[in-house]
Amino acid sequence: MKTNTLTANRKSIVSNALGSVRVEGLEPSKRVMKDLDSFISGKKTIEQIIRETKERYVSLRRG
Repeated sequence: MKTNTLTANRKSIVSNALGSVRVEGLEPSKRVMKDLDSFISGKKTIEQIIRETKERYVSLRRG
C-alpha cells in the first residue's frame, strides 16, 4: 500500500512539473521523460536526475 501511495505521489509531482513545462510552450526530451519514469518507479531521485542533466549539458559547453 505504501508503495502505491508513493508511486501515485511521484506521478502527481511529474504531472504537475510537465504541465508547467508545457504551459511555457516547451516539450521535454525523450531522455528527460525516461528519467522521469525512473523517478516514478523509484529507480532515481530528482537530485540524481538534476545532477545527470547538468553533467550532460556542462560537458557539451566545455567540449
